[in-house]
Amino acid sequence: MNIKVQCCGVVLLALLAMIYGRQRKLKLTASRVFLGCFYVSMCSLAMDILSLAAIAYREKLPLLFVEFICKTYIILLVLVILFAVVYIATSVAFHLPDYKNNIIAYIVFFIVDTILIYALPISIHEKVEENLAWTDGPSTYVAYFGALVLIVINLVQLFLYKKYIYERQRRTVLIWMFMWIAAACIQIFNKELLVVGFACALGVTVVFFQFENPELNLDWHTGLFNYVAYTRYGEQLYSDDNKKFYVIAVMFENTTWQNEQDSSGSVEAQRIFDIFLEIQGVSAFKITENEVLLLFTKEERAKAVWNSCVEWVSKEEANMSQKRPSFYYVEDPRCVSSYSELLELLQYASLQKKDSIMEHVQTVDSSTVAQMISERTMIQQILSALEEDRVVVYYQPIFSVEEKRFTSAEALVRIVDREGNIIPPGAFINIAENNGMIIDIGKRVFEKVCHFFQSSKLEDYGMHYIEVNLSVVQCADEKLADTYIEVMNSMEMDPRRINLEITESASLRAKRILISNMERMIEYGIHFSLDDFGTGQSNLNYIVDMPVKIVKFDREMTQSYFASDKARYVMEAAMHMIQGMGLKIVAEGVETEEQYKKMEEMKIDFIQGYYFSRPLPEQDFLEFLRRENTKV
Repeated sequence: MNIKVQCCGVVLLALLAMIYGRQRKLKLTASRVFLGCFYVSMCSLAMDILSLAAIAYREKLPLLFVEFICKTYIILLVLVILFAVVYIATSVAFHLPDYKNNIIAYIVFFIVDTILIYALPISIHEKVEENLAWTDGPSTYVAYFGALVLIVINLVQLFLYKKYIYERQRRTVLIWMFMWIAAACIQIFNKELLVVGFACALGVTVVFFQFENPELNLDWHTGLFNYVAYTRYGEQLYSDDNKKFYVIAVMFENTTWQNEQDSSGSVEAQRIFDIFLEIQGVSAFKITENEVLLLFTKEERAKAVWNSCVEWVSKEEANMSQKRPSFYYVEDPRCVSSYSELLELLQYASLQKKDSIMEHVQTVDSSTVAQMISERTMIQQILSALEEDRVVVYYQPIFSVEEKRFTSAEALVRIVDREGNIIPPGAFINIAENNGMIIDIGKRVFEKVCHFFQSSKLEDYGMHYIEVNLSVVQCADEKLADTYIEVMNSMEMDPRRINLEITESASLRAKRILISNMERMIEYGIHFSLDDFGTGQSNLNYIVDMPVKIVKFDREMTQSYFASDKARYVMEAAMHMIQGMGLKIVAEGVETEEQYKKMEEMKIDFIQGYYFSRPLPEQDFLEFLRRENTKV
């Protein structure tokens, strides 16, 4: 018997089994199918050797037994191909649930093929002097036909449904199929080379090292499963509507694994990761450098671990540094539709985190999803509004106490939806600031203000300048001065007609960038005012630091003046200090004649509020100026 090639295949699969058995594995459907294919390939090789032995000793063995062994061998070869078909079909079925019916059909086809193989006769041949043994006849032809049909089915799957199959997995299985076809062709034309069984073993080995090696699913630094493993496992979990699971996310701050001089945060993180590895009934995934997901299939285990996290945070409260982890519990991950949306939800939840210690343990539920979806919808509204020019500017007049007329106005952004309804700034400004879109909105507003001032000749209506707000995000934009100066140059806008409103920056770096931008624009001719004085966002030290010419008292400060003696003293003192520095003051939020007369009596420079007018669209604003400024 010439069984050297078969023995090589057995040794190859045995080594593979040793490698596979020593590694941590995920409970993936595709991996289980692959494991079944591995065992069948091993049995196929063993049966190949046994069939050659049966043929060699057929004179001493019952003919039916020899035929049974030979038929079982070729059935196992067909079964290997069936496993390859099901291996790919499971990936498709995750996305197309009805495709499971196809898998059943493939199995039924194999059963029918098996029955025919056992039922039909088989011819056994041997040439002892040439050390050859082979089989043919109806039974063998049915096996070849069944194998060919399954290979064609698999190739069709690989090309027809390639968008549902991992590219690397698809390429690997293609190589496997062509190896099998090549081996079959060799064996048909050269019966001395019995390489089909070995080709099956070699194909299984290729699939293992290219896609099913458990090491590919592990993060080397931590020993946890990696992001690739999460995508495969998450895809499987979300494909089964009846499968319940629970998630705890752990997010670290400022953790790095990139160098051997590891930070204290990384050391602490690794200690926690080691604990995760010891938890029973959990699959732990390292998603990013600073994010880990714990997936549970049993609720009681998830709640026990969550309670431990809450207890740990409360005990460690006094010792927690900036690098402390935050924990998020998702009791019903199906509140989102996919594993990728789950990550988006957790990232969204982490951005809502407040500064208190116990905010480092949060439950994420359907209300968080609703809020996230609402923000997504608003982001789409903003994008479409920018694309379709539905960002509009309203103007609120500002009254000059000295000139007794309206000499300036504040530009306020609005968005008009496709139905013509106005979306107020409170609904979108914070969202636009969080994702950086406020820079595009700010530039669009500035362009519209410049165009409106020039095209409407607002100076003829008594307008000295328009106030345009800058958000904290815009203030931290290093290109702010270049952008605005370029806009004004393109429209031949007099820079004295623009006054930019700033608020206190959130960081020293942003403040340095802002001052640099301000210096450039002041040199160009633009003036600045400090907005929201009295809200806690602006203070006297900030006025001293910033090269502003106007300070705006916030509406709350103005209203407090009439409601509290203490507030009145504070506002009067602030007013005298600010005017003593040679700066002008705008009082916002004046709503009654009594309030207006008091501000006038105090010698406040400018007054703004509903007493005069609400913010107005362009044409209404022009009508307002025609009507009111001609009274002077």
